[in-house]
Amino acid sequence: MSIEQHARQSAIVTGGAGGIGSAVCRRLAELGYAVVVADANTEAAQATAASLPGTGHTAVAGDLTTTRTNREAVDAAVRLGPIGVLVNAVGISPKDGGRKKPFYDVSDEEWDLVMAVNVKAPFILVREAFRHMATDGSASIINLLSITSRMATGGLPDATFGPFLPSSITYAASKAALQNMTASLARELAGFNIRVNGVAPGFVETPMTGGMPDVERMVSQVPAGRFAKPHEITDAIEFLASSRASYINGTSLEVNGGWQTC
Repeated sequence: MSIEQHARQSAIVTGGAGGIGSAVCRRLAELGYAVVVADANTEAAQATAASLPGTGHTAVAGDLTTTRTNREAVDAAVRLGPIGVLVNAVGISPKDGGRKKPFYDVSDEEWDLVMAVNVKAPFILVREAFRHMATDGSASIINLLSITSRMATGGLPDATFGPFLPSSITYAASKAALQNMTASLARELAGFNIRVNGVAPGFVETPMTGGMPDVERMVSQVPAGRFAKPHEITDAIEFLASSRASYINGTSLEVNGGWQTC
């Protein structure tokens, strides 16, 4: 069932003011959803919501690792219509001057923060939102995973072997946990007519990647010979949220230019 075939639905995008998140918000707005832009950055969230086409969009800003902020996002979405889509695009990947941080330099506090933002925050949103999602089979949850979900990261920053990835072990572990959680939620929510899938990008051209060193070496690993554009990630998310993916559940759609194959 397409968005045009039932009452207008709402959508929540966490990390909605980020490079990928804002592109997702715009695509969902273009499809007719009333979008809740949820982000830790108040000004950026409000600016993103105000820039979206159509009407009824709103911003919710706060700590997405807390139940309070996620409930605020859910309440805002419910006021706009039944929730049709959740996209967990929130995520952080601490680095050392744009380069990978060795595992032995990761502090307890950094480990806890990455796990909280990348794993706990998506879990809380799903827990708080699922009872308010559409029950006609159109509801869909998409978690933003990573090529590191399965590949993990490479060696230490000065390693001579690939893969060459700037992400830390903490980031990779968090995305692997989120991928497993995606599969588990798909089974638990099947009885509620809610599908749960992931999109796992490789390198994506965003402001975050623009300042990284060794870009040429990283791109050289990708058969496509370039980074993905944000719209290529939103294309995958749009597909998984649509009726064309009605029998796709509990999977990860890899969008990495052929870097990692089946």
